[in-house]
Amino acid sequence: MRICVISYHSSPLDPPGSGNSGGMNICISHLYQALSPFCEIDIFTYGSRRNTKLNSSIDVIYLDCQNLRNFADKVISYHNSRRYDIIHTHYWLSGVIGLLTMRKIKIPWIHSLHTVEMLKGIKRDQFRIEVEEEIIRVCNFIISPTHKEAFAIKEIYPKARIITIPHGVDVRTFTPSIDGHSKLLFVGRIDPIKGLDLLIDALRLLKYDIELDVIGGASKGEHYFESIKTYGDGLPVRFLGPIEHTELNQSYMKSGMLIVPSYYESFGLVALEAMASGRPVIGFDDTGLSETVGADAGILVKRNAQNLAQAITSLIDNRELRHNLGLIGRKKALGYKWENIAQRYLMTYEKIIKG
Repeated sequence: MRICVISYHSSPLDPPGSGNSGGMNICISHLYQALSPFCEIDIFTYGSRRNTKLNSSIDVIYLDCQNLRNFADKVISYHNSRRYDIIHTHYWLSGVIGLLTMRKIKIPWIHSLHTVEMLKGIKRDQFRIEVEEEIIRVCNFIISPTHKEAFAIKEIYPKARIITIPHGVDVRTFTPSIDGHSKLLFVGRIDPIKGLDLLIDALRLLKYDIELDVIGGASKGEHYFESIKTYGDGLPVRFLGPIEHTELNQSYMKSGMLIVPSYYESFGLVALEAMASGRPVIGFDDTGLSETVGADAGILVKRNAQNLAQAITSLIDNRELRHNLGLIGRKKALGYKWENIAQRYLMTYEKIIKG
């Protein structure tokens, strides 16, 4: 099986945690490496770097075409010689390339939205909404990481054809360590949608002088990054910037809990990494965490800073609860091993190709 993967706006080789790089990069890299024993895979991304092999079955191909139509034409040229069996686009900009490509070649097309503009609770991009509607209408199937998101998409777009497959986690890299810490951890791009302002508000309500480590770099420009740092002035907050994903396990080990205060979170990959590391997760119950973390691997609350502060306090005060939630989280995370997730994708690809 030959798979054409399009990740236009972000290379799977880019370090996550800043700019356009985040959980999607990790998912693409790990998913296709887990699939590579069974498939040949070309991953197309924008850039002027030299093409790179992830392994003997995976090529990362950089196309220096900022214009999406020109990018699509290049992908079509590769298809004419490589004869792909299926195309899988990731994120809405890649979906535009999928739309352009499908006008000229006829192979099955599936798309992963990763985030859905209509589901965001903040200011929305109307143009992107219209593009995503067209992608959903034209492609063969949408892949959603949670049943919750799939249901929400179907409510807005009743004719959408959706398959639910969760993201995975590297359970060999992210492993439990002895609990005993009460340090708080935030991992993610410094972006308004990630809710770091709510977490800082919650810190002001705590009766403890507890340290918060913030791992991640600027996403929406340095101005917002600097403004959120200023907003945290006077509080025990350390902005550590982005770090290598392979080193992130050390940060989970040194923390007592992960806080995911996002205004919108389709799945919550960092939550799954924390669970694999035996750490409880605190977040909001109206996000994808309700499915990933659930009611037994952390504490999910209604959205406001006071509820967040109460949840943090309950874990600071109860080491046994932290430990028990961490144990359950690790057990749940083992079901999300990339090898398991890759097999679900492989069966899905084969079924779609056969029609």
